[in-house]
Amino acid sequence: MFVALSAFLLLLPAVRAQCPDFAVYSTTPQGTPSTGPIGLPFMRPAPECRTFNSTAVEKVVANMTSRMMDADLARFFENAYTNTLDTTIKWFNENLTFVVTGDIPAEWLRDSCNQFKVYLPLLGQDQPLQELTRGVINLQGTQVLLNPFLHPVFKACRRSAAAATPARPSRPPENLTIVWTCGYELDSLLSFLQLSRLYFQYSNDKSIFTFNNGGWFTAVEAILQVIAEQATPTYDADGNVISFYNISGPNQQYMKNDGRGPPKANTGLIGTTYRPSDDVVYFPYNVPHQAMAVVELRGLAALLKSAGNLRPDIQSEALARASTVETAVMKWGTVLTKDWGEVFAYEVDGYGGAAMQDDPNVPSLVSIPYLGFMNATNPIYQNTRKMVLSTTGNPYYGFGPVIRGVSSPHIDEKHVWPMGLVTEVVTGTDDADILVKLEYLKNTTTGLGLMHESVNTHNVEDYTRPWFAWANSYFGETILQLAQTKPHLLFADGKAFDYASVLQS
Repeated sequence: MFVALSAFLLLLPAVRAQCPDFAVYSTTPQGTPSTGPIGLPFMRPAPECRTFNSTAVEKVVANMTSRMMDADLARFFENAYTNTLDTTIKWFNENLTFVVTGDIPAEWLRDSCNQFKVYLPLLGQDQPLQELTRGVINLQGTQVLLNPFLHPVFKACRRSAAAATPARPSRPPENLTIVWTCGYELDSLLSFLQLSRLYFQYSNDKSIFTFNNGGWFTAVEAILQVIAEQATPTYDADGNVISFYNISGPNQQYMKNDGRGPPKANTGLIGTTYRPSDDVVYFPYNVPHQAMAVVELRGLAALLKSAGNLRPDIQSEALARASTVETAVMKWGTVLTKDWGEVFAYEVDGYGGAAMQDDPNVPSLVSIPYLGFMNATNPIYQNTRKMVLSTTGNPYYGFGPVIRGVSSPHIDEKHVWPMGLVTEVVTGTDDADILVKLEYLKNTTTGLGLMHESVNTHNVEDYTRPWFAWANSYFGETILQLAQTKPHLLFADGKAFDYASVLQS
């Protein structure tokens, strides 16, 4: 397996000499400015320099941008929505697709899933796009089979000799040099399940189940094994320390306790060692991860049932685990606060430890309705949202004249992540607040018309990552949701965007 994937990666083509390096191209304004007051530039490469062209995507762009009232928002949407296909497809054939995150030349399971979700409604009208997306899933399954604890691609990890125990030996790969970072993140594995579920929902294509001699099922089995292991508490009945994980990466903080991380009690929750931000957890049970797990484990069972009642054993295991985690979230994942009432903690350990904050990377607490775990009107969610979007309730809520929103220790407390504001929009119910957040987003691209990773609350020129494809796709997905659910915010005629009529035109 290692030899096969390594040989595949060596085939990644060099950027054509006549096309600009988008890592450089994205740092300065290009193209003709929009007619809006900000004058956001056209940041798409020329068609011949785009890494993939989709007829369906171009139909969506043409319809949306011709109807949107705000010329700057329309330009921002066009740049962001197309960014993954325009710039990040580094290699593909009829079976496999390698897609990078942007200015980091590696593929993350979570990022690549989120980069492609926005295109899924188009699959029925664009067969090449469907094949490209299927290739993403096939390669992700191959990556999971390498080792479900690791992120691909390319870089050495460190094996912590003291982390494994005789009772629970570790399961590292034999080759630790072909991954980019080495932190286990539960949401990455759940993202693979999510993209598989949504892909089948829109395409009805069963070929993902047969690729690589049924490797998709083997990958799912590996994911369920990781989940079972990570739901095991730190101590057994005799007080022995149990560890299923002993790899951490030089690009990230190493885990405490010789790589095992903080202790976790027997709760029914699923442990993780890194957050979606790639930072180590404060406490091992990340609550947004649990919410996503409930949704995607049930989604896995539904996927297999709808595809022909495949693998009833996996369906049963997934449904049982989802019920256990859901019960545990409501028991262990909430905290009764004096100022905010009952709220979700960001992380817990089952011993009473809790991290009271949020992070802008999805899954997050604000994103709980977007994940599908509960409705935005749920009282606990409402309390939580008020807390983590408050200057007094969330230590990582940054505010200033440039932008205000959730920041992250991944950068620092003074850099707000626009992705967090996108989450506020996609889960928002108040029109006026949504429009305020859109203004922040438009005005914090540093005149580049693409999403940044983070922006200084007091200095718009101080930002990180000019080319962050996940954030761009997420913004495009959110604008399209508004076009369907709140069209009056975008279109003068107030008529909802409809994929069927646009794609058939």
